[in-house]
Amino acid sequence: MVTLKNLSEITGYSIATISRVLNNDKTLRASEETKKIIKTVAKTSGYKTLQSKKNKQKIKSSLYNRCCLGIVEPSNIQEHIQDPYYLYLKGFVEQECFNKKIETVKIQYNTKSKKYNFFPNKKVDGIITIGHFSVKEIDDMKKITKNIVFLDCAPHDGNYSSVIVDLKLGLKRGVDYLISCGHKNICFAGPKTAPNIFKELELEIKRVAFLEYIKEKNISENCSLLECERSTESAYENTKLFIEKNIKNLPTVFLAVNESVALGILNALKEKNIKVPEEISVLSYNNTIFSAFITPPLSSISIDSEYMAQTAVELTVKQAKTKLFRPVQILTFPYITEKQSIKKVNKF
Repeated sequence: MVTLKNLSEITGYSIATISRVLNNDKTLRASEETKKIIKTVAKTSGYKTLQSKKNKQKIKSSLYNRCCLGIVEPSNIQEHIQDPYYLYLKGFVEQECFNKKIETVKIQYNTKSKKYNFFPNKKVDGIITIGHFSVKEIDDMKKITKNIVFLDCAPHDGNYSSVIVDLKLGLKRGVDYLISCGHKNICFAGPKTAPNIFKELELEIKRVAFLEYIKEKNISENCSLLECERSTESAYENTKLFIEKNIKNLPTVFLAVNESVALGILNALKEKNIKVPEEISVLSYNNTIFSAFITPPLSSISIDSEYMAQTAVELTVKQAKTKLFRPVQILTFPYITEKQSIKKVNKF
């Protein structure tokens, strides 16, 4: 950061003189040439006076205050119920808007009338989407505003801005972490397919990444798959069946596609009198507040959903205040959060 001392060293003028020039002190007796030199050097070096910083902050604050953003949720609320991660994302978006004094409007797609309803009915400057949407639903969003930011999921056509997670990298970091703890008999728990942004089924990206990475790590022969839906109930029932079928060759750790599945696994293990993490460990994907209240608290491949929400809000506001903007994609990287559900075993 450029300081008054730096400007003094460059121009040869005293710190006091430079300060008075930059703050437009009318009582200062200095030639126009001196003032021009000081202001030019300050501008080109990126120096900001305290007043200019305050003015910039006021402008930024006023931009937020004059903004109204729409939050679009999927028409199928079951998606949010099965995976609370989406509820947390929505909550963080609403909290960030509240902190920035940005007015929000809830926007939902009416499957009967085939159009969006607004609560309250008000014009929005931009839209943040959370979840999965059909092609028609996205096309209808464009009729509301072209300023759309997709949070967590995004079309791959480059026509929209988005804030998303590198899910494959997160999976790799999770497997690396488990291997570092001595685990090589890893069972991935989750569905074979999952809806993409357009609600079309495709291979589950975390599952695909798991299968590819265990081959790369030469541990595929020891690993396995537990197929279940993304819900606690499905994970619970299928884990019980998996245990009964593989009782003599159980994995040392389950890697769950999300927290709902991790909870179902924990419930099934408890019912079968299998202790976590003493006998079998569990690693979850996502890391909401909920994971800290599960017994034992879940170690996780963490996604900073609060930061993602803050970034999405800031991006939507910036685009709203820019006449011509180019869509951008912001990629966030998952990280490991250690709690109490992973046991370090003897490496082999």
